[in-house]
Amino acid sequence: MYMAPASWPGCLGPAWASYPTQTRPQPLEEELRLMPVRGVRGATTVNKNTREEIIDAARELISAMVAANDIVTDDIASAIFTTTPDLNAEFPAVAARQLGWTSVPLLCGHEMGVPGSLPLCLRILLHLNTDKAAHDIHHVYIRGASVLRPDLSSSTHSTAR
Repeated sequence: MYMAPASWPGCLGPAWASYPTQTRPQPLEEELRLMPVRGVRGATTVNKNTREEIIDAARELISAMVAANDIVTDDIASAIFTTTPDLNAEFPAVAARQLGWTSVPLLCGHEMGVPGSLPLCLRILLHLNTDKAAHDIHHVYIRGASVLRPDLSSSTHSTAR
């Protein structure tokens, strides 16, 4: 009979307790290796609310985030794309799909419409499976969005740690 380890109280439920071991093999040791998930932030601005402009800006930002952090698509757990309410001509995640992110879960949404906030702004939060320490993650702010985190921007291509 398969018995859940004592460190998993109630995790598998009572149904698993009666299953034969051969239908529920013990996990391999390499499957138990822990991998931290880190957030990689990025932001850019879009020139105008058109499908082409949104996709171009998203593609540019994705490419900069990938290059700055040596990201391999298989290491991306998920990605959240947000835009200010004035950008609604296209989903920015379309750019990620065009770049081959076909197995990455993607979500689009709008930022809060805070008075005085940066208009025409597109943001991305990547959840990345990586052994990198948090201080080794490079966040990317390009175009007009570099004003959002001037403390983190560099003069070369507005990447930030």
